[in-house]
Amino acid sequence: MLLSSIIITVVTLFLGESAAFFMLSRLYDFGAGFFLVFLAAQAGFDLVVLLFLAANRGLFYNIHSGEAEPRVNLSNKITLFRITMLPFLIFLIYACGNYDAGPALVISIALTFLSDFFDGRLARAKNLETCMGKILDSAGDYLVLGATAAAFCFFRRIKTWLFLLIIGRLFIHSLGMLILCFVRKKLSPQTTLPGKVSVAAIMVFLVLESAVMFLGRPWWMGYVEIAVGVVIFLSIIDKFVYLARGLLHPEFRGSE
Repeated sequence: MLLSSIIITVVTLFLGESAAFFMLSRLYDFGAGFFLVFLAAQAGFDLVVLLFLAANRGLFYNIHSGEAEPRVNLSNKITLFRITMLPFLIFLIYACGNYDAGPALVISIALTFLSDFFDGRLARAKNLETCMGKILDSAGDYLVLGATAAAFCFFRRIKTWLFLLIIGRLFIHSLGMLILCFVRKKLSPQTTLPGKVSVAAIMVFLVLESAVMFLGRPWWMGYVEIAVGVVIFLSIIDKFVYLARGLLHPEFRGSE
């Protein structure tokens, strides 16, 4: 039953996102070739996600009761929506370089990032927290943020120094969690308040940058960019402190 639910969930997301991109292709006249390349990339990416979920479906258990989940719950579906939107966003960012698709990009990025606000809160409110959900939530944030920031940097929408800070923050977090998992002998993704603030700051900044594509760059965006950089830098320091505490005191968990 769980495997069927995984397949249905990923296929449904693929069909929905493909249909949405097709409509944008018609609206902005992207061209059939561009849409077909997107379709192939989306299908390949979703297939990788499907295989990962199927191979690790044993992690779909409730972290409170320890009981296996019979199907992919709503919270996990929202998280998977954020992850599978990655090819959609990258292709749309590329398209904005040649077409006036800025409004569609703002809406798409905003909806994708807003999903991060709902999945965790829904899981806690409805007691739907699963081990797989925690892994997907953390991995999804960093995967989508990193790839989106890389696309913006490649097309010269954000400064290289800020992109390097973002990637550095994501890399340090991932490496820190791997080290702590190795030390604790337990897979337990953790976040801290500065980490959550930095992720939120990056998300807001990328939404603003997508709006700049068609609204023009306001004078205060440079200050916002610096402020986001400072927040990320402080979160990197916090991550080193968190890692040191975790290594010196294995029982330390930090704030969720």
